[in-house]
Amino acid sequence: MYAKLVVGSTGINAILAMRDIVRLCTSNEPTTALLGAFSTSSSVIIDSNPAGWTYVGSNNSADRPTVAAIGATGFPASGSQGNLVISAPCLETAALKYVALSISSLQAHTATHNLFTMTGAVSATSLGVLTNEGPRYFSPSGNGQNDTLTVALRVAANDIVHVIATPRGITIVNEARGMQAVWEMSMSDVNRFYNTAPFVQYCHATSSNFTSETIIIPTSTAGVLTRTMMSAVFGVTDVNTGTFYGTYSPGNIVSNLPTLNIGSLFQTANNLRLNSIDSIGSPRYQVTPVFLQIGALGHPIQSVTGTTDIYWTRPNAGFTGDTMLISGDTYTFFNCGTGYGIALKTS
Repeated sequence: MYAKLVVGSTGINAILAMRDIVRLCTSNEPTTALLGAFSTSSSVIIDSNPAGWTYVGSNNSADRPTVAAIGATGFPASGSQGNLVISAPCLETAALKYVALSISSLQAHTATHNLFTMTGAVSATSLGVLTNEGPRYFSPSGNGQNDTLTVALRVAANDIVHVIATPRGITIVNEARGMQAVWEMSMSDVNRFYNTAPFVQYCHATSSNFTSETIIIPTSTAGVLTRTMMSAVFGVTDVNTGTFYGTYSPGNIVSNLPTLNIGSLFQTANNLRLNSIDSIGSPRYQVTPVFLQIGALGHPIQSVTGTTDIYWTRPNAGFTGDTMLISGDTYTFFNCGTGYGIALKTS
């Protein structure tokens, strides 16, 4: 499923935008009729194949047992970390991967509070209670919009949000700004032994910023954040010591920069894959598969590309919606801003 969602001339309240996205990801027939906040005249469902996700629940009573109806208010109470939770099975195991959309500012719920985040989690209940949720920031202050802007998805006036969702993962792109994603990766023997779901969260909401936050769980901020990258893998065990980590950083962040999985997961510069040439001098784009290794825990290399169909590209390799032919397959290019681009299959 691929939905191009357009914000009108007025920003959207974060919880209303989250509801639209969840309706689309959990529908067997995603259409613009499911939208209550994004513009129904400007938004379009480009790939209407079902995304394959199931609604789990919410910590907001208005969104239980289903997402609140279009036009309903039922906002979370001020100070509450309102969330919406969905799940999908993995390719090779019955284990589920969980995704939560959560508001970033916990004070007023108005159109000016238009930031939210996407995280993974090991498990969740119908009451929106998450176990081992991945990294995100939230602000309890009235300054929440400024505090969390660099690490959040935004639905301000005239923003465009691309939601690409398949049973393998969900990617949300803020046009020309950045993206957040939860991707299934290849099943390893370690996953098979422990019967765990192999997936990773990668959030890089401001692509022009190549510094990392060090958190691996939800964290409150009382000041303006200046970094942007956050990532985690979920429910992993150190095979040499038996130590279990509900969330674990695949980057080994030192001085707010990753030292591991650079380029293959963490995007740390805008010139990692500038244009190349073939053997006769014709121009060629360079693309890179997405993969990672948490070798310090005894885990092998695991590939996102090939399970979730995605490649990294250089920034501004084209316009969002352009097609790219990669190894004989057709991918869609998405403009994530000046730091990097991505090419995805949309179903």
